[in-house]
Amino acid sequence: MQITNGAQITRSQKAKVIMYSKPGDGKTTVAGLLPGKTLVLDIDGTSQVLEGYANVDVAKIDTENPHESILQFYALAKANINNYDNIFIDNLTHYQKLWLLKKGENTKSGMPELKDYALLDNHLLKLVEVFNSLDANVIFTAWETTRSITHDDGQQYNQFVPDIREKIVNHIMGISHVVARLVRKADGTRGFMLEGNQSIFAKNHLDSRKGCLQNELLSIGSMPSTDNKEEK
Repeated sequence: MQITNGAQITRSQKAKVIMYSKPGDGKTTVAGLLPGKTLVLDIDGTSQVLEGYANVDVAKIDTENPHESILQFYALAKANINNYDNIFIDNLTHYQKLWLLKKGENTKSGMPELKDYALLDNHLLKLVEVFNSLDANVIFTAWETTRSITHDDGQQYNQFVPDIREKIVNHIMGISHVVARLVRKADGTRGFMLEGNQSIFAKNHLDSRKGCLQNELLSIGSMPSTDNKEEK
């Protein structure tokens, strides 16, 4: 076990990001706006919005074999990692659906069995961990959903979170440097919320920004102040 003094710890140069929003708010387009070269896995069939972006290469998942296909994509990304600055997996919400649909094909009822949901949870956790181990910026997208939160004082409220399996969404958000909610204003401007509150889960452990424009997600700015640091 190696011990490193805090004075020698440096921030990660490769961001690990979960990005989420309503369908159609511009998640996929972000792949074309990232600095450097980006390898995209198109899971939900929306990569046509990347038409004209020469800095993007797109692989499409085999919807008939999603499990094997995403493992093949990981192998492809790992073997060619020196050619890419960013790995962009679009999106986890739809991948969950495809995975469970495939499991349902093997049952008499046509529905996944109870054990399949536990297998999916383990699979998703491992998937995020192995992709995050790649020497590149890794961005997962997801659609958004809400969950009910009970505060310490008993007050209940709804919070926007990525639409990822409820039992593991906290874990996946916890091991990501950034959880960003993409929003579109009334004037059409799109940007990311990087700081959370009771109504929205968001975080930014790479710098002190609380928000950014759609094309600035990986434009890492100033470091957070060392004074009164919040416990992580």
